Amino acid sequence: MLEEQVKYLNAARNLDSLFYTCQKREQEHLFVLKKKLDGRWLDKNSVYWHYVLYEPDKLPVQGWKIHLSATVKQAQGMLDAVAPRLIEQGISFKFQASLERLIMANSKYADRGESGKFITIYPRDEAEFAGLLPKLQQLTAAFALGPYILSDQNWQESNVYFRYGGFKPVYMTTAAGERVPAIYDPAGNKLEDQRLPYYQQPDFVADLPVFARNIFPKQAAFAPLKKYQIQEALHFSNAGGVYLALHEGRKVVLKEGRQQAGLDAKLRDGFARVENEAKILRQLADLPGVVTCLGDFSSWRHHFLLEEFIAGQSLEELLATDFPFVLADIGKRNRYKARAIKILQQLKKIIAQVHARGIGIGDLSLSNILVTQGDTVRLIDLENAGGASEKYTPGLTTVGFVNPAARTFAEADDFALMRIAYYLFLPIIPVADLAPGIISKHEKWIATYFGQDTVAFLREIADTTRPSAPIFLKKPLAMPAKELSQQTVAAFASGLSRGILRHLHFDRLALVPNLLDENTDPFAQLNLEHGAAGVLWAIDQNADLRNWVASQQAEILELAQEAKALGLLNGISGLANVLEKRDFPDLAKQLRQLLYQKVDLASADISLATGLSGIALSLLEDDPDLSGKIAENLLARWRQVDFNKFRDEDVGLLTGWGGVSYLFWRLGQKETAEEILLRILREHAKGTDELAITDQSRGFERLIPYLENGTFGLALLMHKFMREDPAFRQNYQLLFEKLKKSCMTYCTYMETLVSGYSGVLPLAKALADDGDTTMLDYALAALNQYLVANDDEILPPGKYGYKLSLDFSTGSAGLLTLLKDLRQGDEFSWLPV
Repeated sequence: MLEEQVKYLNAARNLDSLFYTCQKREQEHLFVLKKKLDGRWLDKNSVYWHYVLYEPDKLPVQGWKIHLSATVKQAQGMLDAVAPRLIEQGISFKFQASLERLIMANSKYADRGESGKFITIYPRDEAEFAGLLPKLQQLTAAFALGPYILSDQNWQESNVYFRYGGFKPVYMTTAAGERVPAIYDPAGNKLEDQRLPYYQQPDFVADLPVFARNIFPKQAAFAPLKKYQIQEALHFSNAGGVYLALHEGRKVVLKEGRQQAGLDAKLRDGFARVENEAKILRQLADLPGVVTCLGDFSSWRHHFLLEEFIAGQSLEELLATDFPFVLADIGKRNRYKARAIKILQQLKKIIAQVHARGIGIGDLSLSNILVTQGDTVRLIDLENAGGASEKYTPGLTTVGFVNPAARTFAEADDFALMRIAYYLFLPIIPVADLAPGIISKHEKWIATYFGQDTVAFLREIADTTRPSAPIFLKKPLAMPAKELSQQTVAAFASGLSRGILRHLHFDRLALVPNLLDENTDPFAQLNLEHGAAGVLWAIDQNADLRNWVASQQAEILELAQEAKALGLLNGISGLANVLEKRDFPDLAKQLRQLLYQKVDLASADISLATGLSGIALSLLEDDPDLSGKIAENLLARWRQVDFNKFRDEDVGLLTGWGGVSYLFWRLGQKETAEEILLRILREHAKGTDELAITDQSRGFERLIPYLENGTFGLALLMHKFMREDPAFRQNYQLLFEKLKKSCMTYCTYMETLVSGYSGVLPLAKALADDGDTTMLDYALAALNQYLVANDDEILPPGKYGYKLSLDFSTGSAGLLTLLKDLRQGDEFSWLPV
């Protein structure tokens, strides 16, 4: 999740766009290939990589590849030294396209399995590979050691690394519907080409004789670590790990900093920041609110900080487990309010004490504040600290808790404290970074739930902070002129439509501005989830959209020919359904013909969003026989489920077994549908007066309310069963009422359709059709905490809230579809099935 969040963060940096896009190339410092190439070479520059491929048609699909690591300052020099030799020998390679991309790849929260790779070399065979290792070692010997490449084997403690993997772009779809790089085994089967943060060799690949000549670090280099018995890893980033260890019978924490890796905005690596943190903690040694430093030392290419172990929860974990999201639990709300105020009062005092020592924390956030069982607050993770009155030029920041207008580290801390305080009472995406004026709405919402005294307390903290400045926009956005309610739904639908139509790219296939990079499935620009189909589904009878479809038919079919994604949200079936419902029957028919050819009944993906359930629903009227075969396949899989491990299964409406239950209900196999749904609730729903879907994948139990994989989706499914089957209603009305209580929620982190607050609207609308508008009124009011305006356009923040979004799953098209669907008659009419 964190790596995905960083990807969105990087895509937010283009200030010229309201939406997630790649940063403009003219802002980057491109690495330059100085050697001239002849016609046998493909010289291609992409966003991330510069490809230099010799006779690319002859390049092997996979094999032993070599990676060269380089420091940021010496990267161009290494390229100048290595590239001419490779070109002379006709050896294909690629290198990071720009200095900014290299820094990003080596930043703290970059993908640890990909970090460190500056140049990638593709030997034609094993003999060439074996010969290149010592030659490249010699060519790069004069350069400082770059970041250690965790996914690879290092060659003789040099800047040369290697692993077995794919050369050409081959992909496969996982059981979760994710498109990932692939390689082939000897039988021709695709296997995931995993880029893990440790070396892994495929089972079918043997070591080569040259490996016997490799050398590894001497054990003496790791001697300082032998005093500590590592018990578990508490956290990993590209800068290093944080470990729980035993030392002389006592629990301690070891924090690791890697050389040249985990770079921050000042280009400091993890090694330097851990050294800085040790120095800062010594200056704060007698403050009880700050973690105690027990020492620091270097071992091999790493620096380690030794700290006391503090038993407790981070504020991030505390929110997930203790926040009173469900409205019905008034007792939990009152207990949480008192606890949160106590925590904030302590935190304010500790920050003042740190500032009095002349220190500014610099990156204060939920994750570096621990709360013990006795509700004592302790600060950890001060690696970014500086002087309190020092000019604020942070190396690391946490979006939502940082103010670019802060002049000093102390001012930055005061702002972070204010944002933390508001977040503890309204834990949502940082909408105030897009539209600062929305804070007034947030205060009114907080007052309705936690009382006006809570808002008065928050304002006392806010009074000491400087006004914030936009981070990812040139100027702040405004708020809609009206409040969203049942009376203003039509006005908001109009505003959302304007916001969509004015920002579409009608001159290109990628109609919807969105986050697309070389690792994104190209069909994403057309699908329901993030592409054109979502907009076509949200907006009917628009001449510009119809003209776009007509002008792009050939390109749509060409991309569909190559598409691997077939699902309802991510693939061909969703686009075909939308086109048919928007009066393009011929194009829809051609897409379905492609779908018939591509459907794989053995696919591991059973889901409604990306897998077999959604495909079967899409074909239900057009090809009931194929839908029936898919259903038979899914039924066989259901009969083989190991219910002792069912807690580990995905049961979401869009992502797992919930969608299978919906398919069987639509096919008239109600007993099977009921069996699956009840098993899901029995194994995955927790609570007594309220039932909610929970998850423990992050190491603690948290509520999952969302439409895609949580309570909103399963309650909606149950409501459909109840409405269409009086016997089901009679048997399970009380169970449904418990689920419904958990869907009356104060907020969710995001607004988005699939994984945010908008996802409750289909259920709220269904209940309103029953005569109870309570949930609908509340949900529409809650959505006002997220929505912003650009002139007369209404726009919702996209995923993580750094930018805006127009698409179906995370933006305007999804919300518009749901608002228009309030006039429809079925729980699932928001889906094109």
